[in-house]
Amino acid sequence: MNLSAKAFDLDNARACARASADAYRQETICGSATDTHCLIGEAPDCLIIAFRGTNSIRNWVTDAEFERTILVSGVDGTCSKIHKGFEAALNSVIEQLINRLGGCSRFVYQNCKPLFITGHSLGGALAILAALELQRNGLPIAQVYTFGQPRVGNGDFKRRYEASLGDRTFRVVYEEDIVARIPHFPGWRDPYRHVGMEVFLPAFGIGEMVINPSLWYLLASDAWGIYRAWCISKFAGALDPIHDHHVGNYVSALAGIPNPPTDIFKNKGGGSPATERTSAEPTAAPAHSSPTSDIRPPTSSAL
Repeated sequence: MNLSAKAFDLDNARACARASADAYRQETICGSATDTHCLIGEAPDCLIIAFRGTNSIRNWVTDAEFERTILVSGVDGTCSKIHKGFEAALNSVIEQLINRLGGCSRFVYQNCKPLFITGHSLGGALAILAALELQRNGLPIAQVYTFGQPRVGNGDFKRRYEASLGDRTFRVVYEEDIVARIPHFPGWRDPYRHVGMEVFLPAFGIGEMVINPSLWYLLASDAWGIYRAWCISKFAGALDPIHDHHVGNYVSALAGIPNPPTDIFKNKGGGSPATERTSAEPTAAPAHSSPTSDIRPPTSSAL
């Protein structure tokens, strides 16, 4: 992992995508009340915390609880609101997670390695909330990478999050992934808002990535992707936004981007440029390697 990265880092994103995929197959922590699963992996220089996405009927119930609850109220009358189901899911595991990582600020500051927080789908939403809570408890957050993540909170939540972790949070979206476009409700006056920097993997070609794309670029990519699937079959076209949500698409797409991608990274939306890598730095893991070949379950001495 590249701990010195100040912007989007391709190798870090690849490792987090593989960890997010692995979270569907193994776990370190489980909150039985909400069926929330969390995997902690250890790299030589950091810990990777990956939350599992929707994988059970109970998780679907969590997703459907999109009524918002108040996270914090400001003295100026502002109010940060977040998805009620996501909050309940995180609350079912956060105490276990903090205890696993040290339990007290003195221990954390002296012993805990930098943390990469990640997740796919529902897991991405939990990663956003967990990063805030872990930082509040004094743990060192290196970067946050989410994949196919739904919106988590309202505009005031976005402002608070951006002030704290916005410069190190990267929200990867694959083609027409429908989950990354929801939810909007409740309320048109104060809708759900995304946080962090968007990293878009468009439908136009393999190996391209766009940082903070414009709305028109997103619409053009969506139209082309759905048309391309529709040409195969009308059924495929109708299901394309759902098919694009699969975590395997994210792992494969990131692995297929050239490294270093000096002529591939584009800053079409005015955001910060991506981190450029040199040929001496690590390349993508081979296609036949295991999803989390660069991390392993942590030992108690490492936490």
